[in-house]
Amino acid sequence: MLGNGNTNEELEEMFDESESNILFEEEERSGYRAATAPARPLTDIEEFRRSEEFYLLEQSVLAAAHLIQKANSKFDLDTPEGQRACKKYLRLIERLQEGFKSHTAGRGYRADFSKAYRILYKEGALCYLTEILDSAQEAFPHLWVNGEKYEFSPEVLDAGRKLFLSFCRLQQILKAAYSRAIQDNAADSSSLIRFDVVRALEEFDFAWVSFEQVYVTELMYIEADARRYITEAIEIERDLKSLEVRERAKGRILIDIEEYHQHRSRLVRQMTSINGVANAEGKGREDLTIDILLAAEGIIRRISPAQSRAVRNLAQSIRDAFTGFRELLRRFDQNIEVVDPQLKNNPDLVEALVRYENSWEKGKSYFLDGRRCAQVIHISQFLEGLCEKHPLFAEQVECRDAAIFVTIPCLLLLKLLEGDDKDICAFFLPELLDPEERCGRLLEELRTWFTKCRTFFASSFEYHNFLEKMIIGVTLAGPELELYRDERVVPVDNVLNRMKQLSIELQRNKPMEFNDFLDIVLGS
Repeated sequence: MLGNGNTNEELEEMFDESESNILFEEEERSGYRAATAPARPLTDIEEFRRSEEFYLLEQSVLAAAHLIQKANSKFDLDTPEGQRACKKYLRLIERLQEGFKSHTAGRGYRADFSKAYRILYKEGALCYLTEILDSAQEAFPHLWVNGEKYEFSPEVLDAGRKLFLSFCRLQQILKAAYSRAIQDNAADSSSLIRFDVVRALEEFDFAWVSFEQVYVTELMYIEADARRYITEAIEIERDLKSLEVRERAKGRILIDIEEYHQHRSRLVRQMTSINGVANAEGKGREDLTIDILLAAEGIIRRISPAQSRAVRNLAQSIRDAFTGFRELLRRFDQNIEVVDPQLKNNPDLVEALVRYENSWEKGKSYFLDGRRCAQVIHISQFLEGLCEKHPLFAEQVECRDAAIFVTIPCLLLLKLLEGDDKDICAFFLPELLDPEERCGRLLEELRTWFTKCRTFFASSFEYHNFLEKMIIGVTLAGPELELYRDERVVPVDNVLNRMKQLSIELQRNKPMEFNDFLDIVLGS
């Protein structure tokens, strides 16, 4: 639907008809004049039709005819076509203001706008932005930012209503003025047309400025309040950084300073609050406390890479997430306006929060529980040793081969049979401890066959290495291959088959927790 009643075809017919009438009148009058008579002086309205003002008026009416009006009488500013049409029309209104020398309101208030808004405006120009017009016509009474409701004042809503009405009225007045200009030959019509156009332009500009000033001012207030999560974190980071510099200059050890712990705790609490409102890609957890960071730093001090690279990697990732977040805050501090007030719309912030939540969530599960921490250290050390011992297994782990999701549970069951699994299997599959349950019965059968096969090997060490290779899929050779081919050692297949059955149950019972466990022990 077009914006102002007349279609393009009707306007073009109006232009053609007016030109024909003018030519006809001139020809008719010229018939009564001698061929050698001097040219008739142009009338006032004819002079106006040849002016720059009339050209701009005509172009504005044509542009208005291309505005796309929706069923609810509002203008389309959502589609690219609607945006282009409205921008063209508003640019022509700016030119009309200049061409008709109308008095426009001052724009000095824009100097108080934040930099993010000032860059939208050209200094000394009227700058009718489609974004401002769209806000006026939509007249939303409130905004939701970071899960909080912000209501606009009645002053903003009233100014927006007046601007939209003025915008619609301006189109009507300009169209009427143009119709008079191409049809009315009254001697004083050009001055009357100019008067009506200028008055409409000035009314529109006043309504525009009245809305723009209060609307953008309230938007800036809303944005500043929505950014308070970040600005408060920046303040804490400044204090923390200042403390670190000051105390290091004195040669003091930071971990011995209570004030240092207090500042870091405040920053972590603020980080969890930000995570709650901005981490759209994660869970938005707000229960990840400073204890996780302290536990990770303790592990870095106590656990060497030789003891467990995987556990140290997790501890390091927890500390790095905190350090990375602090670096991001220092970058934001250089220009807070680069931060989108809708915090979830900041990709670098969301990325930092995802790293933080993923690593700290694992730290909460395994580092704050001494027993579970001992389990991951024990098993990760065992698996890292196997990687050094068997290149095939190292390759499977590095490539995350699907085979490891059966192999590792079988290796855990092997540690269980040897009494060295630190109760990991029972944690993920409690039914193993109940002989009345199917898994409990399978485990009893497995123990029986495991004990029988043990008798064919000279030592427990030799037996363990043999089963390791069978589970991983290492090609047997020499005495081990001969032993496997010995008909008396057939029971080893019974051991492996029951291991594979239980390995499926082991990872299936608590799948998410088991996958997290694998991520940690494999150093993912």
